[in-house]
Amino acid sequence: MVEIGTVSELSKVSIRISAAFAIIGVGLLYLYIAVTDASNPVKVLWSAALSLGVAIVFLITWTMARDALRTYEREAKRKKQ
Repeated sequence: MVEIGTVSELSKVSIRISAAFAIIGVGLLYLYIAVTDASNPVKVLWSAALSLGVAIVFLITWTMARDALRTYEREAKRKKQ
């Protein structure tokens, strides 16, 4: 059986690596927007859409993590009683 500590540590490493790749990917997308031959208003529109998309993804991820934490806390309280 896999130990809880090992799974937890692997999850933390996975989240850090995913965050690093996400930051690099978004940075490269902004770089692409900056060097493309599109007009400035189109570049601003693309940048705004990308920023909004990233913000929505983070909001959804935060909401899911918060709900999972609440569920975990409820289970811990039930086991304690």
